[in-house]
Amino acid sequence: MGYNVTMTKAGYELQAKLFAEGGNFPVTRVEVGSGVCPAGLDPAKLTALVERRAAATSTTPRREGCEVSLTVEYRSGMEEETEEPFQITEFGVFAAGTDGNEFLLLYGDLSDYPESAVPQKYGGCVRRYPVKITIGPKAGVELAYPPGAWVIHEELRQAIADHNGDTGAHPYLQGLCAALDARLALIELMYATNVSGNPFAVTFESLNGTVVAGVWNQPQARLEF
Repeated sequence: MGYNVTMTKAGYELQAKLFAEGGNFPVTRVEVGSGVCPAGLDPAKLTALVERRAAATSTTPRREGCEVSLTVEYRSGMEEETEEPFQITEFGVFAAGTDGNEFLLLYGDLSDYPESAVPQKYGGCVRRYPVKITIGPKAGVELAYPPGAWVIHEELRQAIADHNGDTGAHPYLQGLCAALDARLALIELMYATNVSGNPFAVTFESLNGTVVAGVWNQPQARLEF
């Protein structure tokens, strides 16, 4: 895929502990950056990104056999925007250890094929990086935060259907449509009705200069009998 993902030394130590004792390590946050691991430094020894630039997110990890897969995603606007585009050359996946302390679990080196992170004011962007982790039979990975930037196809289709069926959705637009319908009905009445004599039109929005019988419902602009 043109990039390298390394489990850190702390990650291997926790995996060994979980292999012996069981349990999971929850993913707590994901970040992207513009740094490059210094030459001669083992990426497994990193404890943070070289140059952190923005927050990212990920899918919920899925386990199949001894592999756990997830997708890291950067999406413009997840936090306070940077003013200018930047190159994504690294990402980090952080997790919580058995002692509750957070550590860098995975480090992604994207420097050979960097991608641009575009702020919302220039149109925004989404960048995705699939990851697979090989783990021991008793070790597991779970997501400790809601992956708010993600929604599955079935959930999205149902949400759209529920929204379309909600009679109270978009009340402002419904009001504009109702007013347009009323104006169209008035035009049809004025020009599509065969009238002999002196035609006139009354909307009952105002009774100025009009003599009528009945009860004037001013909010509804109508007469009631």
